[in-house]
Amino acid sequence: MRLLFVSILILFGSSVYAQDYQYQYFQEAERFLPFSDYIPEIRLHWQTVPHYVEDFYQLYGLKLHYYNENTLRRNILILKTALRKPYRHPSNALVKTHSDEEYAKYRKLIAMNINLLIMRCYIKIGSRFDLPRISFHSGAFADEIRESFESADFYYRAALPYWFEAKRLAEEASKIRITTDLSHEESIRFTIVKNQLNYERIINSHISKLNRKLEQLDRVVARHPNN
Repeated sequence: MRLLFVSILILFGSSVYAQDYQYQYFQEAERFLPFSDYIPEIRLHWQTVPHYVEDFYQLYGLKLHYYNENTLRRNILILKTALRKPYRHPSNALVKTHSDEEYAKYRKLIAMNINLLIMRCYIKIGSRFDLPRISFHSGAFADEIRESFESADFYYRAALPYWFEAKRLAEEASKIRITTDLSHEESIRFTIVKNQLNYERIINSHISKLNRKLEQLDRVVARHPNN
């Protein structure tokens, strides 16, 4: 009986020690501990929480269900947040940079592409409110279609300022005669400055088509006023 009691006491004592391991650690450790010992690794925010432009830029790259409207809105929020953040130290940049000029171009290229991504998200949301054509029976839904086209027009126009900013940054980056290792962004910059990529023309085309479809809808309603 006494042996059983001792065994239970040992087991109970070991479980208490195991549960209170953190307390025992701090009690038995040396008087002065490194500050990092007090902070669990998961709470090292500089490693686990996005702080810099590049962090949010990479977070955008983890997107799922790209054409889902909620995801597109979330992407816009992430990318707009990125534009308000500082850049990483050059030693932690996405690619190696070897001079102040190259690092300056690196920042402009990242900002250029972020503006382009925001612009494309707005265009994709706008296209969800757009219609490819007006049909002869569309007059029955004229009010709903007008409301939808109004939203499409809003999002198409919201995309334009980000195109102008991306174009400005591409032109400024082109003045720095250094080629960075951001090959994708460098290719986009080249197509912009050579006018091979012109989203102003594309967006204005979408808006013009919207206006023509609205005129067509008015004609359909005029022909069938009782629908």
